[in-house]
Amino acid sequence: MEIYKIQTYANPLPSLEEEWEDYGNGDPYVLRHDGRYYLYVSTKDHRTGIKAWVSDDLVNWRYSGLVTEDPVSTGAYAPEVIYWNGWFYLYTSPAGRGHYVFRSESPTGPFERISENVGMSIDGSVFIDDDGSWLFTHAGSSGIVGVPMNGPAGFGVGQTIPGPYLGHWTEGSMIIKRNGTYYMTYTGNHVFSKGYRINYAVSHDSPLGPYTVPANNPLVISTKPDFYGLGHSSTVLGPDLDSYYLVYHNLAGRSQEGPPVRRMNIDRLVFNGDRMEILGPTNYDQPVPRGPAFADRLDGADIDEARWEAEKTAGGGRIISKKGTGPIYTAEYNLVPHQERAAVLFAYQNSNQYAFAEMEPKENKLSLGTMEDGSRKVLAEAKIPQDTDWSRLHTIRVERGEDRLRVYLNSLLVLDESADAFGPGKIGYLYENGAPEFSYTAFSNQASGSSDFEAAKPLPGRIEAVHYLSGEGRGFSVRHPSDAGAWRRSDGTMIKPAGDGSYSAALTEKGDWLRYAVNVSQSGTYALDLTVKSGADPSAIKVLVDKKEAGSFEADGSDYSGSEPWVKIRVGSLELEKGLHSLTIQLDSGQTLEWTSMDFELVNEENFKIEGVLEQASAEDIHGEWVTTDGGYAGAPDSDAKMYGGSPLWTDYRIRTTVKLGNDPSGQAGVLFRVTNESEFRDQVSDSLMGYFLAVSATKLELYKHNYDSELLQSVKFSLEPNELASLSIEAVRGTIRVYALGGNEPVLTFEDPWAFMQGRVGIRSVHAEQIELGDITVESIGNKQKR
Repeated sequence: MEIYKIQTYANPLPSLEEEWEDYGNGDPYVLRHDGRYYLYVSTKDHRTGIKAWVSDDLVNWRYSGLVTEDPVSTGAYAPEVIYWNGWFYLYTSPAGRGHYVFRSESPTGPFERISENVGMSIDGSVFIDDDGSWLFTHAGSSGIVGVPMNGPAGFGVGQTIPGPYLGHWTEGSMIIKRNGTYYMTYTGNHVFSKGYRINYAVSHDSPLGPYTVPANNPLVISTKPDFYGLGHSSTVLGPDLDSYYLVYHNLAGRSQEGPPVRRMNIDRLVFNGDRMEILGPTNYDQPVPRGPAFADRLDGADIDEARWEAEKTAGGGRIISKKGTGPIYTAEYNLVPHQERAAVLFAYQNSNQYAFAEMEPKENKLSLGTMEDGSRKVLAEAKIPQDTDWSRLHTIRVERGEDRLRVYLNSLLVLDESADAFGPGKIGYLYENGAPEFSYTAFSNQASGSSDFEAAKPLPGRIEAVHYLSGEGRGFSVRHPSDAGAWRRSDGTMIKPAGDGSYSAALTEKGDWLRYAVNVSQSGTYALDLTVKSGADPSAIKVLVDKKEAGSFEADGSDYSGSEPWVKIRVGSLELEKGLHSLTIQLDSGQTLEWTSMDFELVNEENFKIEGVLEQASAEDIHGEWVTTDGGYAGAPDSDAKMYGGSPLWTDYRIRTTVKLGNDPSGQAGVLFRVTNESEFRDQVSDSLMGYFLAVSATKLELYKHNYDSELLQSVKFSLEPNELASLSIEAVRGTIRVYALGGNEPVLTFEDPWAFMQGRVGIRSVHAEQIELGDITVESIGNKQKR
């Protein structure tokens, strides 16, 4: 993939100039303003002031100094800054003791305090909706709390927002609005837990919810020894004017006072309808965020004649770029109009053929229209609030997607019209009766998330089926194009609503293909999982890497007998080399393949049989209190104890162990399997792991799925003779789990998980159990390669 062989960066980012010593960059918040990025982070306890850094690309940062030295900013937690009507407003909760509001005319200060302590816990964040209404969100013990506002420093009565909740204390919230959908990110588990993680939730009704929590959560988690404790994020528009990036911190080592130091990370976000995915989290080389196709600053003394054509007219003038957009584009204009009419121009062909979005300060409105053959036509108008200060900088963003043209004023959507009347062309300004002040002006040949198609998808990781590369013969090939696609209609590919707010893709004829850009973290064997239609007949597919065949597989959804409309199936494995590649899915049969996403996971497929797995457990793998017995292990009755062994790369396997119940057993104890991202900390949710738990109690077997919460999948009556050693066997093969007991040949419990965890470690757990002893574990691989 030659186009991606450019400058790279890797998480966590290097230490910043003048960052708080022995503390790092916790709770990073990034503001984008006038084409630049401003970073604010938490202040080390007992230190005074809030620091800021500036960047042009989200990767390279330069120190800008203390933006305030107000004494109340001592130990300032999670400062966030918004821009509104010429002023920058800063919100922070110093030492977690309520919030203060500050104000400045510059993003780098000085900020002056304009409020007393308004309370409300920690981690305050402000969201301004398209209708101009304000909302303040903050952390809470029962979820995120929303507080309506009547301006930058006016707060109403708060209420817990339905949906965003992580089991106990939930913090670090932020809301963005994209294509009419509200996305809230939020963080949970203790801030020093390895399992600190980021979730997201979606609302279509209001920033106050109710929110639904999609199945692909947590959005961000990693408990690897070198990359853990990921949390407290902010979301920001990328340099290309179309992409979004998540900025968050990880934990590293220990400070002199004991708590971990925090480092800053950025990873790309992508969207498939309502579904949001992180391309990561990554801690290896990634392409730096792409910039726009054209950008310049017009706030200097002279205009660059190599880039612009400038013409003065009687009382006004015109500035036009020499470079033009493609048919899909986003253009951004930053200007101070003062009190005279000023128009931003796009789709510009000549002085008699262009489109415009015109600010009319005296009438407080914005007009959208066209000039065709010298005839001016206004197509839509939007009223602007009466208190708008036109002597301050304002931003217009024009987004021309495949179907819609959207106009944003200061990040608020003010006009949403059919795109039919607006084509490609140059961009610029038209003004009269004096000269407005112009600043950062740019365009990108991406809009409405189309840059998501071009982003290199990190592997291991998930790829949305609809995120194939752009361009016929480059990103897709279909022999008989369809005109019925629900998205990317001009491609002729078959894209359908998946029923959950996202979209699926389908290949319908042999030889048709879709191609993706991928970034492989390390060379090795990768398992391929497809999420396909439940009950779908087998489809033969080929996978090509850099246009060379890497494997042939069968995607068969017919084995799943449950009620879910989609099922994740493991189709096989292939070898991938580290680095940037193209990856193609090609239909190799006449049977349609329809799928929503594909997951690539690094696996170890060598045959193995390991006895006494828990004997090899390290001290870091043993949590809670365990007592060694003649038959194995027993947890302390007042403890939720866990013990792990094996490899996170193990896939399909059989577990054998024993269990013995006393005369009066209580609580639960049993086997953990397919476990990843396990965490242990004194103040965290009890089920801090991702995997399965087969629990044995006095009267039943229960199968749970843990995803930093607990879901009971199935329960069966089951009894054992007291004080008798009983055998227990678990088979986990692809999405099916079977449990055998007492040497029987028929399973006593069978469950098909349509959203299965496909691999992970093994272990045992005792949840306040008494008189339940567990034996050590033997694990044996079960071959499941399906490569043809």
